[in-house]
Amino acid sequence: MELADLDQFTVPLVVYGAMFGATVAGQVLGIAVEAALLRSHALWIPLALSVVLEAVVGARYGSARVGHVLTSGERARVSMNYSLALAALSLPLAGWIAASGATREAILAGPSAHTVAVVLATCVSALLAVTVARWVLMTVFSPR
Repeated sequence: MELADLDQFTVPLVVYGAMFGATVAGQVLGIAVEAALLRSHALWIPLALSVVLEAVVGARYGSARVGHVLTSGERARVSMNYSLALAALSLPLAGWIAASGATREAILAGPSAHTVAVVLATCVSALLAVTVARWVLMTVFSPR
């Protein structure tokens, strides 16, 4: 397989940029819904709205950019690649937030092995669940 043959399996990077715009829009919309209607600070509403908007944009705009309806494999790759990129961008922020609330002694001592294992398992599970949910929603919102 030559490099030119790989073009048929790629989704343009601009699709991922549009999905990031959908992420931000979902976060803002979710925060607005919570503030106006629920008056809570739950994380799941902005997260859910982000995933739905990411799926709509990924499926619709991705199909428009590649010139055909994305296959199941393409949708899965887009969802997986987007999740991995978003996780990589979020890691420094998550580390900073965790460190900003800790005392100097706690930072120097570091977390226990049990804490690291629980946090890692939780993060990987959440990432997997969001990736699968986005892929399923991309299937639902794909143009017919």
